[in-house]
Amino acid sequence: MYVTRESRQMQWWVAVLVGAAVLQAVLASRVLFLAPIASQSHKNFFMGIVNALADDENQVTMVSSFKPSKVRENVREVVLTGVDLSDYFPNFFTGHRMTAPIILMGFTPSVCADALGKEEVQNLLKEDFDLVLLSVFMSDCFLSVVHQLKVPFIYVSPSGLIGPLASMMGNTRFPSYDASPMLEYRYPMTFMERAISTLSDVAMDVVFSYYVAYRMEPECRRRGLCSDDMPSLLEIRKNVSLLLINSVQTVDYPARPIVPAVVSCGGIHLRPAQPLPQDLEDWVQGAGDAGFIFFSLGSSVPPSTMPEEYRTVLVQVFASLKQRVLWKWDKDTMDDLPPNVRLGKWLPQQDILGDPRLRLFITHGGLLSTLESMYHGVSVLGIPLFADQQANIIKVQRDGWGKVLFWDQLTFDNLKNTINIVMNDTSMKTEVARWSKVMIDRPQEPAEVALYWIKYVIRHQGAYHLRCPAATMTWYQLYNVDVWAAVIVLLVILSYISLRLVISLCFWLCFSRTKTKTD
Repeated sequence: MYVTRESRQMQWWVAVLVGAAVLQAVLASRVLFLAPIASQSHKNFFMGIVNALADDENQVTMVSSFKPSKVRENVREVVLTGVDLSDYFPNFFTGHRMTAPIILMGFTPSVCADALGKEEVQNLLKEDFDLVLLSVFMSDCFLSVVHQLKVPFIYVSPSGLIGPLASMMGNTRFPSYDASPMLEYRYPMTFMERAISTLSDVAMDVVFSYYVAYRMEPECRRRGLCSDDMPSLLEIRKNVSLLLINSVQTVDYPARPIVPAVVSCGGIHLRPAQPLPQDLEDWVQGAGDAGFIFFSLGSSVPPSTMPEEYRTVLVQVFASLKQRVLWKWDKDTMDDLPPNVRLGKWLPQQDILGDPRLRLFITHGGLLSTLESMYHGVSVLGIPLFADQQANIIKVQRDGWGKVLFWDQLTFDNLKNTINIVMNDTSMKTEVARWSKVMIDRPQEPAEVALYWIKYVIRHQGAYHLRCPAATMTWYQLYNVDVWAAVIVLLVILSYISLRLVISLCFWLCFSRTKTKTD
């Protein structure tokens, strides 16, 4: 049968496409992402990495405590029940703001072991994977999965490069100018601030290590989830290939050195704003030239748990504004809701922040919300609840594109005045626009960065050559304390010998002169 030239070309292209598909299938990797203990906002960051891997045709198994918002190709989600952090949170409106991590660490060993012992997790040990991604957030008992699968692993942090993570990766920190995000200090620091920053850094390292060694690991071994022949969790942790952090290096201040094994992919979940849903669009249009305000306290803390006195102040202030207010609230209704306020259990935050009619974002100051505000160029009023939120908002205030207001300062006058200041301050709008340009101006998209380095680790069987030796050295070796101690001792000995020689010489000279005169 005669085959036309066009037919042969078509067959050739089909063969090329089939070959490319087969090659892609061969090169595709199987990745296990373990994020058993995390908040919903943490998962938003994690899913940016998952989506980047899935778009590259890799097969991803995601383990978390949250149901998927949508089903997508190449992603299998394993949802664990009974390990939702919000079930254990205290009421952050009435205290415990800075002690939240300590409170969470108290019950995490048992919760982590509960998650590890789930049948769906144990069944994963029977499967083959090329790489494990592990949330660094209180999930250390899952290092036993890494040990049993015998594959490289990468830590993923929903925060920046805080002290314990830097030490783990051998990334030397300088608390003299780079304070912990739990503190409110900023360079340049006073002597007392540098002293507190340094001691805090040491304390965090100690707590982080000993918490794993003396709380997390014994619980895991007691339940038989960490086998007797398994090395300690601290030893397994030293084999980490990379640390992916939720940080944008160009907007981190002050600048600091970063080792190759620490990869910044902050803002991986960010995207340009899309049109608002029609019902919300109609409501925003009704605000007219006054525009609207968006108020959200994030996904970790139910806003309805706030004391009535705080809610009353918020309602009264919102009712007095000419702007409309969009309020993320976990209930369907509110009895005294003002006519200019609309409630929503779920709201498309990035689409809202990217809307030009938005006049102000009132936020709890979580890292993801702060990054989203910067990316979309929106001034903020921060009312922090716990952990790093206070430091995030204070940094925003110092950088000049927002204000902070604490809950114990929440009065009608304070709130309304601060809202008006932020909305009407043109310098804040200019400053946040500048930061937005800096943040967007990157050589690669964060998804491309994360994908490249994850595949790099797989290609190079763990890429252990990227590891900084400082991660395995003791502090006195790292800073040459023993070397300088030896030098000082040697100098003291030489000085002592020299002094003795000089004294002996002087004594001999004096004795010689005396003897000469006597003779």
